[in-house]
Parts: sequence; C-alpha cells; structure tokens
Amino acid sequence: MTRPRSPRRRTFRVAPAATLFGLGLAALAVPPVSADAPAAEPPLVNGGFESGDLSGWSCSGDSRADADAPRTGRHALTSVPGAQDTAPCHQVVDVVPGHRYTVSAWVRGGYAALGVQGEGVAASHWAGGAEWTPVSTGFTAGADTRAVTVTVSGWYGAGPIGVDDVALTGDEAPPPPAPTPTPTPTPTPTPTPTMPPGPEPTPPAPTPTPSGPGDTVTVTDGAELKAALAAAVPGRTIRLADGTYRGNFKITRPGTAERRVTLTGSPRAELVTPNAGGGYGLHVNGASHWTIHGITVTGGQKGIMVDASDHVVIDSVTVHGLTMEGVHFRNSSSHGVLRNSRIRDTGTAGNGMGEGVYVGSANTLTDRSDHVRILDNVIGPRVGGENVDIKEGTTGGVVSGNTFYGDGLTGAHYDDSWVDVKGNGYLIEGNSGHGTLQDGYQTHSQRPGWGCGTVFRANHSDLTGARGSGRYAFDITHHDPRSCPVTVAGDNTVVGGDGLVNPGIPIG
Repeated sequence: MTRPRSPRRRTFRVAPAATLFGLGLAALAVPPVSADAPAAEPPLVNGGFESGDLSGWSCSGDSRADADAPRTGRHALTSVPGAQDTAPCHQVVDVVPGHRYTVSAWVRGGYAALGVQGEGVAASHWAGGAEWTPVSTGFTAGADTRAVTVTVSGWYGAGPIGVDDVALTGDEAPPPPAPTPTPTPTPTPTPTPTMPPGPEPTPPAPTPTPSGPGDTVTVTDGAELKAALAAAVPGRTIRLADGTYRGNFKITRPGTAERRVTLTGSPRAELVTPNAGGGYGLHVNGASHWTIHGITVTGGQKGIMVDASDHVVIDSVTVHGLTMEGVHFRNSSSHGVLRNSRIRDTGTAGNGMGEGVYVGSANTLTDRSDHVRILDNVIGPRVGGENVDIKEGTTGGVVSGNTFYGDGLTGAHYDDSWVDVKGNGYLIEGNSGHGTLQDGYQTHSQRPGWGCGTVFRANHSDLTGARGSGRYAFDITHHDPRSCPVTVAGDNTVVGGDGLVNPGIPIG
C-alpha cells in the first residue's frame, strides 16, 4: 500500500535586519498574499539578533542584544526579569489564515517562555537550564487571523535568560481539489435520462451554525465586562481590550461541549479587585464549558474561583496579589484544566492559606472536583501556602510539567511542601521544585481510604535550604501495598535534604 504524501514543509529563515533594510523600496512592491495562496515567508525580523540591537522587537524591562556566548552568529538576546516584570520582547508577524505554523527558538538561563497569541491563537512553551535548549510551539491561523504576536520572556526574579535563533516555519495548505469537468451532453432525437456511472455523490457536510449576532464581543471597562458576562451565550467570545477592569466579576451562564464560551485578553487586560480581601476576582459559578485565556487577575481574597462548573479551561493567565489562594476548583467542578499560567504573591495575609492551586474542600467527601489537570504552570515565587493542595474526596487528577517555588511557605497552617495530596489516584509527573520548608511532596490520609493511589514519577526536587529533620522529596505518611498503595518511581531525582523518600517506602 502506497502511503499518501504529507504536505510539503517550508522553513522560513529570518533574514538579518541589515539585509531587509538593503532591499529598500523594492520590498514594498511585493504583492499581498491571498488567503488561498501557499504560505509566504512571514516577516519575522531579526530572529537571531544579528543586527546587534533589538530591531524588529518591542521590549520592556532590561533586555538587550549582546555578544555574550550566542548560540549561533555574533549576538543573542539577554533579558533580566525583575521582581515585578518578566522582561518580555514581542514582535507582530503576518500570517495566512488557515495555515499551520510552528514558532521556535533556543533559550537558556532562568525560566524562559516562547509564546504566540492572536485572533483565536494562543500557545506557549517554557524551558530553563544552563545550556541552550530548543523550544517550540505550533498553531493554526484561524479564518480571520492575519497577524500574531510572538513573545519571548523570562519569569519574575528567576534570573537572566538568553534567547537566540527565533524562527517561524509553516506548512503549505493542501491545494484545493481540481474541479471535475462537466461533460457536454450530445443531443439525441429521443433522450433517455440515465444515472451517471460510479457511486452516488455524497452530499456536502452541513455548515456550522453561528451563535448569532455578537459572536465576538469586545469590552473596554468593568461595566461592559459585567454586562457581557451576564449576556453570554454558547459559542461566544468575550474579548478584553488592554486596560484595568475594576470590580468582582461573575460567570453564571454555561456554554456547551460543542460551543464553549471564551473570555480572552492579553496579560495587560487586568481584572483588579480594589480592596484587599474583597472577595473573588473572577467567580465561575454553575457555568460549565468556559475557557478563560490570557488575562491577569489581581487583588482581593481569591483570584479565580470555579464552583459547580465542569470542563472549565484556564489557560495562560497571570494571577497574583491575593490574600488567599490563586485558583480554586470547588463544589464538584470536574474535568477542569489549569495550564500555561503564572501564579505568584498569594496568601499575603501570612496565615498559610494562600495556596497557588486548591482542588476540592477540606473536611468533607462531598466535593467531587475530580479529574482536574494542572499542567505546565509556574507557581511562585512568594506563594503563601502549598503550591498545589489536593483535598480528600477528589480523584483522578494530573499535576504535570509545573515549576514550583517554595520561598513563600510559612508553616503557619501546615504548609511545608510544594504539593500535598489527600485525594486518590493522582498522577504527579515531570515537575520541578525549588526551595521548601521541609519536603517536596506529601501525602496525607485525612479520612480512611483517602490519600491513596498516587503515582510520583520523573519529578526533580531541589531541597537546598530546607530546615529540620526528615527533609524528603516525598514524604508518604500512610502506605499499605494493598489498601493504600503509593508509587514513588525510580526516575525521580533529588538534590539536598535527607533523601528521596522517607524510610520504609519502596522506590520503583
């Protein structure tokens, strides 16, 4: 059997800025690309920073092109995030609607992010380390997407980063099928209608029905946002312009599995609760099938609260500056997702109740916030409680690919680890933790039969600076191979402390 050929892949090299400038006015004579044409070379300028400056990029904070050990060529980007900024650099790039693209770069140093955002487009990838590391993320330009913003950035106070060889590649869209020629009928004296040879033609697929007028609603202030949330319908997108939205905001109208409702904006679209301790910044209550993307939530008691709402996706948000927890899935909110997000500066009241992410409710088994996935987030610094607290009564979740910082742990409310698992059947995989009071990960049985079935694998724990005795990457407080198994795989690693796991707990 002959395998079908894949669409041809084109790689677009980023030309040095001097070369682009040398083209002069001739560059302006290039005709525009139609939506039906193959993907033309996207004009991502100065991706290797070989101009020796930041030409083509818009940067804030301490960012510069320098010659300090670039990966290739003579220059690379160096950015130094501060305590209150990520030192981002971004560039707007033209794309062709309907085409698939991959944006890639090489990064090193602290924690570096490569992201892309546009109309219906949002993707990002994090990496870190002393050596140059490739990162990439893919996206498909929507039907109305003609430009996206490519961003590289660090993380608050996490150290300098290097970025080099930013590139954009695209796949050509498959050519449309050739039209079938219509035969010219030959008249006969006594025409007899006949069926055409071959199978009966298949009727075309039905066209999706739009959700009606106002499919996308753009808001610019708090009053408009509240009105848009109150009038939300399945399939609608509510887009926040950059700016400050003051107040407490509520989502109470659900979407559907086929027609989700989306609330989206850039990190510069900030939901601000004016008074410290003043309730929830964004409350999703009885409203399943929502996506919350890109925005910032700050101030107040809790950042994003999800109550009795299934299949809520929280993606690429920033949550900070709260007296209590950052994101909370509660009241049997199942199949929720928190991914690609940044949570810091929580629990400012200092009582140990400022968890980064909280799943379920304490002291009850009736809150079935099951199958919550916490993926590829950076939680910390200055999180005033566990980075992730998973309560009894919840089951089947995943905590994977996250970076944890324990510098905000207080010990005031038993918060002395990055992750505390009291639910059942969780997978904790591929996370990296830095700095803690005592342990990296803990399990507890608050109720009989709970705190069991967790699998820990491929996590790295840096316990440098942990205090007291019994400092372990994994502190398993209850383990029974039959009634309450817990698995600590041999591919977990630890630096510092007293060992990988507390005595008596098998590894592997």
